[in-house]
Amino acid sequence: MKIISIANQKGGCGKTTLAVNIAATLSRLGNNTLLIDLDPKAHATFALGYNEKSSERRTSYDIFRGQFDGTPVKFEELIISDRENFSFIPANMMLSAAEINLGNVNGAATIISKTLADPFFESFDYVVIDSPPSFGFLTLNSMCAADMILVPMDLSYFSFNGINSVYRVTSLLNKETGRSPQIFFLMNIYDKRSNFAKQFEIDAKYKLGPYLLSTKIRSSVRLREAARVGKTIFEHDPKCKASLDFYNLTSEILTSENINAEASLKEFVFHAPKAGAVYVLGDFNGWQKTEASRLTQLENGQWSAHFTLSKGKYRYKYLVDDKWTHDPANPQKEINTFGTIDSILKV
Repeated sequence: MKIISIANQKGGCGKTTLAVNIAATLSRLGNNTLLIDLDPKAHATFALGYNEKSSERRTSYDIFRGQFDGTPVKFEELIISDRENFSFIPANMMLSAAEINLGNVNGAATIISKTLADPFFESFDYVVIDSPPSFGFLTLNSMCAADMILVPMDLSYFSFNGINSVYRVTSLLNKETGRSPQIFFLMNIYDKRSNFAKQFEIDAKYKLGPYLLSTKIRSSVRLREAARVGKTIFEHDPKCKASLDFYNLTSEILTSENINAEASLKEFVFHAPKAGAVYVLGDFNGWQKTEASRLTQLENGQWSAHFTLSKGKYRYKYLVDDKWTHDPANPQKEINTFGTIDSILKV
């Protein structure tokens, strides 16, 4: 079994559309696939046409409820299996209560992981989990269980803040649980017609390297129609461009383990509690000041950003409120052609 978590703290980037249609594609390719809705808004549940009231059936909430009051969980009562090779565990608003109560549960982030380790789930080849747009306990459960985390990015530079958050959360999970899932990013709701989209793609490639999947899910009215009528894209219009996009994306996901990425993840950190904006500019991003090169402000006065860098030697500096400075935490420095100091990074 391989578990794929669709996660990003940013709303509106198309997580649910990805989760539903990646699961549908996997099932159409002959894989016994399970989709789990972990979002209290239950968007995946509605997108698949299940509108029953919460009292009418079991949901993913019941997995967590068993941790609160000892109610036994019968897994067969959770699952809807009315599509070929495609099973589903729906959600409802009660998951919001689970989010609140999980703070008092030992091992709260591992409940889904332990659940999927039960022999009942051995028949599934793939599990896809749709996460809520936050990094609360529900998303932590999704990410902790995952072999792969897939992070959708819409054409908004706020997406780059999500990159930093995903890496920080997975680093924390690795320290706590020893889990180290693959992390891949993809461009979603993509419209290539604007110069903005072209620049965004350039910046994303600079930042993510081989971990940015080449397939893009193009903006599509047919995808919105499919969700509205409670169908997958293949049930709604199997010949549209969105169907082709999901076949290409899923094929890329299935071969992602073969990616031999000679690249390393580098976190740039700068302490400037009173700064209004901090950027890191260097050879790795063409010395271009864009939102992709902007660091995210953390609560402790630090600023942070992650870049995926190929092997090599890089010059870089920080731009702090429009003032250049080398990296005070890096002793490796060289004089540049302008007579000022660049920090040096070797990967």
